[in-house]
Amino acid sequence: MSQEGKEMAPSSRRPFNGAGVRRISGRKTGDEVRHPSRPVSRGGEKWIAEARLATLNVCGAMNDKMDEVCEMMNDRGIDVLCVNETKRKGRDVTAHGMYTAYWSGVDENERACQGVGVILSERMGQCVKEYECVSPRLLWIRMKVGLKKLFVLGVYAPDMSKPTYIREQFWDMVRLVLIKCKENENIIMLGDFNGRVGVKRSGYERILGTFGDERINENGEDLLTVCVEKNLFVANTFFRHKRIHMYTCERGDDRSMIDFIIVDERMRSAVVDTRVYRGSNIGTDHYLVLCRINGLFRRWRHRTSVSTTALQRIRIERLQDEGVKEKYKCRWRENISGLNELCMNDLELKNVWNNIKKVLVDAATEVCGVSKRTNERKSNTLWWDDEVRMEVEAKKRAWLDLLATKAGNSGGMNDEIERKKADFRRINKRVKEVV
Repeated sequence: MSQEGKEMAPSSRRPFNGAGVRRISGRKTGDEVRHPSRPVSRGGEKWIAEARLATLNVCGAMNDKMDEVCEMMNDRGIDVLCVNETKRKGRDVTAHGMYTAYWSGVDENERACQGVGVILSERMGQCVKEYECVSPRLLWIRMKVGLKKLFVLGVYAPDMSKPTYIREQFWDMVRLVLIKCKENENIIMLGDFNGRVGVKRSGYERILGTFGDERINENGEDLLTVCVEKNLFVANTFFRHKRIHMYTCERGDDRSMIDFIIVDERMRSAVVDTRVYRGSNIGTDHYLVLCRINGLFRRWRHRTSVSTTALQRIRIERLQDEGVKEKYKCRWRENISGLNELCMNDLELKNVWNNIKKVLVDAATEVCGVSKRTNERKSNTLWWDDEVRMEVEAKKRAWLDLLATKAGNSGGMNDEIERKKADFRRINKRVKEVV
């Protein structure tokens, strides 16, 4: 039968007007087309390989805020969190459920001030190879994550009100610490630098982006100089966001961008996004700065922790204190004095080594003490219960409501802002009463 004069029905891939249609092949969905600034589903493979690093100035009282901070890390999926101005004394490593915290503060006999800490998730904590508490303002951790070797530096720089020589000493110390970084290690610096880096990119095109605060100060200039020397870039300034997601600190009507995440140039292509998250209110005028790095855990193998027994660890970080170090030397000499005769009578090399090891361990245990860790999640404080958690959640909702009202202020909403502030103060007072 002839097909002439017959019209065929339109194809399902072709419109009724007969126009051609551009065929879409290999259409991407979900996380593949999601804007980089939007969160990634935690259930997918992409989140498993992605690492999230953040910094937050907690403005003191770190011991009381630890449970809130751990919950915030869990909610945001944070692997590394640098906390500044902890006002926590001494140098220590503590366990908080599945999180491990490294602290560097002033000596026990000094007034509580300064202080920096780095809190690691369970999977990141398994990657630690070495660390050092340099000063109450500096702490570094060496780790291997998959195939990547990282040198993470937690920073809390002196502000511009401090004398010039103190600020110069701090930046000299930063340079000395970075010298310890090996050639095959990628540097990541996080913290409150109390520096304004501006947006003038002349000479800093690979270091500084176009999205930042226009102001600049001496701390900012010193930071840019270090970035030039070590081939680093300021991740905050390379991603376009709303201004409220750019400023890291807010005091009254003054807003500033002084908390930064500095990343090695060799990792530039892996940095997906860096921005401020304002919803995590834990009693500070700073906001959380979070950086997402893709593929960091791609070749990482999880080591399952199944033991529920308490593991003891000698707190050797206390040996960095000169007083504790001298006390350890004295105790070691006392214990070793009676060992010579014992070693002469026993010529078995293994027994000699076991005796020497026992002397070293016993002296360290007595002087430094031990810490215990289990895999059970425990609250850091006895007062943290369901009632307190509910009140804290109400405080967070009031805080978010206040932020939303401020962001939508069109000039005639001052009364509304004051009402929201009053609500927040009332709920915050109630939280303190419950605590």
